[in-house]
Amino acid sequence: MQEEVIATAPGKIILFGEHSVVYGYPALAAPVTQVQASCRVQAAPPETGLVIHAPDLGERFHLSTAPQDDPLASVARRTLAALNLEAPDLRLTITSTIPIARGLGSGAAVSTAVVKALGRFAGHKLPPQTVSGIVFEVEKIFHGT
Repeated sequence: MQEEVIATAPGKIILFGEHSVVYGYPALAAPVTQVQASCRVQAAPPETGLVIHAPDLGERFHLSTAPQDDPLASVARRTLAALNLEAPDLRLTITSTIPIARGLGSGAAVSTAVVKALGRFAGHKLPPQTVSGIVFEVEKIFHGT
């Protein structure tokens, strides 16, 4: 494992078919690289556990005490499971310049940044299908569907 890793993911905009995707039809989306989510993973002192810090949301908590339905905790848990890792002593700092609830994919970008950063920190590049699957499951928590 490395000492520190940073991963980012851009926002997105759906150009055509924004409402049709809810019903399983295709849409045309494009990245919005002017805004992005970022996850910094740093090694923490022994027996610290995994701490998630999201200053933009005013949140800071230990993964071990976070509710199962917390999106940030869920993406971390699902990623660690995909990597076959127990929760190591880490600090995840999550920031984003993507406006929340504006249709720019802030939740998906945050989840993607977390998955990529944890994977890189552990020395693994998770396949796109795995990243997508984790993000999709966490999106259900964000949106309820």
